[in-house]
Amino acid sequence: MLFYFSGTGNTRWVAQFLAQELNDTLRFIPDEIGGEMHYKLKEGERLGFVFPCYGWGVPPFVERFIEQVRIEHVEYLYFITTCGDDTGMTAEIFCNDVARKGWTCTMGYAVQMPESYVCLPGFDVDPKEKEQQKLINAISRVNQIVDDIIDGRGGFDTIPGRFAWVKSHIIRPFFNRFLVTPKYFKTTDACVGCGKCVQACPYQNILLNAVNHPEWGTSCVQCMRCYHQCPQHAIEWGVFTKNKGQYLFKEPQTSNV
Repeated sequence: MLFYFSGTGNTRWVAQFLAQELNDTLRFIPDEIGGEMHYKLKEGERLGFVFPCYGWGVPPFVERFIEQVRIEHVEYLYFITTCGDDTGMTAEIFCNDVARKGWTCTMGYAVQMPESYVCLPGFDVDPKEKEQQKLINAISRVNQIVDDIIDGRGGFDTIPGRFAWVKSHIIRPFFNRFLVTPKYFKTTDACVGCGKCVQACPYQNILLNAVNHPEWGTSCVQCMRCYHQCPQHAIEWGVFTKNKGQYLFKEPQTSNV
């Protein structure tokens, strides 16, 4: 059984690849919330979590899901996190999260994918050439992960990067407290009221108001899919996304390699 979350499509692709190759059941975390959230694994069935790295750690909403979910007969547990660059101490954070459930994480991997975080100075989407190279590299990376899972291997290869402790234990709490918020979202005059942002939001956090402009509720998880999905590039988050790019996952163009 494989639980995942994805905003711009990077993590969805990884999760779908894994589910197909491993013949596992794929479950989208927002779709599971509100249900019984009680699952029983079959004998020998693996449990996996696939999620994007947010603020050099496990996204808070994924942590809440792990805290609330009930899963019986957990034997082999692994996680895959996608990232634009590095993941800090995400492996330690995830292992601590599942340990509180009485579970032991056997394996963890990070897969570098094209950058989609644009809400702070110095962060923008990757140039197209770098984007394509990351996607091409990800294919061999995910194939290796599949082989390791099938073989039942353990260990962690999560690209912690430099200053991992500082990023995950000092910057991350600040990030989660002050920067995971919908209050800075706004639209420019380019908004045509098409409603694609409403359809795109995985947590159904956006509604159109009386003049067909989006308004954000309180359940935003900062996945930024609304920003990247907007065909008019009319959504901004404060002043930080001005003149920055958009990104949604597309299959890599391997024919040119």
